[in-house]
Amino acid sequence: MVLEESSVNFREAPSSISFSGSGFLATYELGVAQCFVNNAPWLLRKAPSILGASAGSLVAAAVACEIDLITMRNEMLNFARAMKAFTLGPFNPSVDILHWLKYILHKYLPSDAHLLVNGRLAVAVTRLDDGEYTVITEYRSKDDVVQALLCSCFVPGYCGMLPPSLNGVHYMDGGFSQMQPVLALPCRTLTVSPFSGETDICPRDKPCMLDMVVTGVTLKGNLANGLRFWNALYPLKPDTVEQAYHSGYKDAFHFLLSNELLPNMTMITLPQELESARCRRTKTPKLPETTPEEKEKEKEKEEEDDDEMGTTASSFFQGNQSMQMSTSAELQSPAAERPLSFDTAKNVLMGNMTMYGSMLGPSGFLTDLVLPMVLMLQTLVETKEIFWLLSQRTPAVAFWAWCSLRQFTIFFFSILFFTVTKNFKNRVLPIILKFVVTKQAQNEVPLKLSCPPRHKELSRPESVRFGGLRSKPPLRAL
Repeated sequence: MVLEESSVNFREAPSSISFSGSGFLATYELGVAQCFVNNAPWLLRKAPSILGASAGSLVAAAVACEIDLITMRNEMLNFARAMKAFTLGPFNPSVDILHWLKYILHKYLPSDAHLLVNGRLAVAVTRLDDGEYTVITEYRSKDDVVQALLCSCFVPGYCGMLPPSLNGVHYMDGGFSQMQPVLALPCRTLTVSPFSGETDICPRDKPCMLDMVVTGVTLKGNLANGLRFWNALYPLKPDTVEQAYHSGYKDAFHFLLSNELLPNMTMITLPQELESARCRRTKTPKLPETTPEEKEKEKEKEEEDDDEMGTTASSFFQGNQSMQMSTSAELQSPAAERPLSFDTAKNVLMGNMTMYGSMLGPSGFLTDLVLPMVLMLQTLVETKEIFWLLSQRTPAVAFWAWCSLRQFTIFFFSILFFTVTKNFKNRVLPIILKFVVTKQAQNEVPLKLSCPPRHKELSRPESVRFGGLRSKPPLRAL
């Protein structure tokens, strides 16, 4: 990866930090924050403001409250793994992402979170009534912090139908109005995004022929970014979410290195993939390695944490009829004592049906035809209580659905308009102007050859103009 010089010297003064909307790829931003904690903690401690939109606001809150970032990463990984067991993944009606977020925030945010982040944590949201971009910085209680983060992460249809509210005002995902929130000049803001583009810390892809403008942020319109957008909404593999964490750590380390923000090279903490490369480039002695006994203890501790977090994540996939907060006794009960849920049996039966159908040869074609009907029946069974709830709140659901549809339409048309405008201005217009200038130059050459200048005719002597004799011109007859 080629190191690019930053246009801003981040050593001059403390800069604010902005985390963009990222979905499940918020683990990339967690990796960036963890790299700062290990190698340049003063960047986080001295940042006057920590901004975030959508899932980036969760990272910003974790940084502002000094929550263990590894724990937050593990929670997201376990949730992504548990979600893969369901048909349609996060789009399955049994998956309540907003309820899971609310539980995680109440679990990990300290009781005095509003005192820690008041005036420093800036959460970008979009007002659902008129689509106005709003930044929330004042909080009166921990519940205000939780509600602000839920509002910034709410995507209509993806996280539910009824939007959350704060102080009586309903909001939606902040990425619909400003994907990368920044402070007004002259404040300096360090931007972080898991999508390749014009940000300070982001994946460095090869140059491409298309730029994409998303609510004021310029991204590269390549296949790699397309896959990142898909994984942000629907991770194809849970390993992709984990790999994003390591990529963020690596990119943040290269940023610190290129901007000379590493105070002491002998004290830096590197990810595993960079440790061997650094040892080959420099002669700095490596940090003392942990003993095999310590590694074994750490591995056992991580497995225990993963089991506990996995149990917590699975408690949010028990169907809408039991989508309530699990008690601590339920979370600590062994897996063998828990009854077999409908979703588990459904996934096992559907998986076996698909497998056996493919093994029977020609009957596999019949299985593919029946599968959409099975999915439709399954969806109707699982959403019967949702339909009942919607029927009880039809006016409210219809109103918010209309507001959401309007914001979606404005969002996608703004992407289309600004993307076409930027690419036309930066790529198409220069070609047109060059062609016009070349055409004009070609047309001026024949005109110069066909039309001799008139001043030469007027400059000839009078003897030549009157018959070639050096005499006075003839007198007129009287």
